[in-house]
Amino acid sequence: MPSNRISKIKTAARIADEVMLSIPDILRPGMTELRVASQIKKHIRKKGGHRESFRIIVASGKRSALPHGYATKKIIRKNEIVMIDIGVHYKGYCSDITRMFFVGIRGCEPLSGSNAPIRIKKIYNIIKSAQLKAIRMVKAGIPVAKIDKTVRKEFKRYRMEKYFTHGTGHGIGKKVHEEPRISHKTHPKLKSNQIITIEPGLYFKNKFGIRIEDMVLVKKNGYEIMTKAPK
Repeated sequence: MPSNRISKIKTAARIADEVMLSIPDILRPGMTELRVASQIKKHIRKKGGHRESFRIIVASGKRSALPHGYATKKIIRKNEIVMIDIGVHYKGYCSDITRMFFVGIRGCEPLSGSNAPIRIKKIYNIIKSAQLKAIRMVKAGIPVAKIDKTVRKEFKRYRMEKYFTHGTGHGIGKKVHEEPRISHKTHPKLKSNQIITIEPGLYFKNKFGIRIEDMVLVKKNGYEIMTKAPK
């Protein structure tokens, strides 16, 4: 991927980071998911993005157990977790990032630093650990299946692998979903200058779901995390 393309994708990722940082100021209990999504769209344009790169996911409470919980008329209430998955389209290129929030007594906060229930934070940390292990594997020449299997092995340690219902990630560029698909069912190897997502998640039907997603630039001997909003 030519460097100018990488530069544009980095800008799209930076704008997405800035929007994520503004979520605690946007989201308040009593708002509908659709209202939050509308405010996110405004912030994307305000910060220099051309538009969102896919339909915004704002999934609160039990709806967070839906991997693609697109925003609805549901009202976000106190003591609910909220999954927000957004992307920015900038000069023909896309970004993609997912972060988790909790609406508690102090308002909307990143889930990891909130007063969310201990069980939820424990599962969050399991997912975060699996994601970091997967990211640390990224470099040119690594089979994508090996990355996905590492995530599944981590979840299996806690007997939670059945709650991981999609692949570990995908390529991203002019389209938000491109090759390679990061799955144990696919066989390509990573190439230098590819950009992929690493996005493990666990989904407990009718209870809650948690996903953490970052964009990663593949390098000859390593990686660069392109989305930098705090987890």
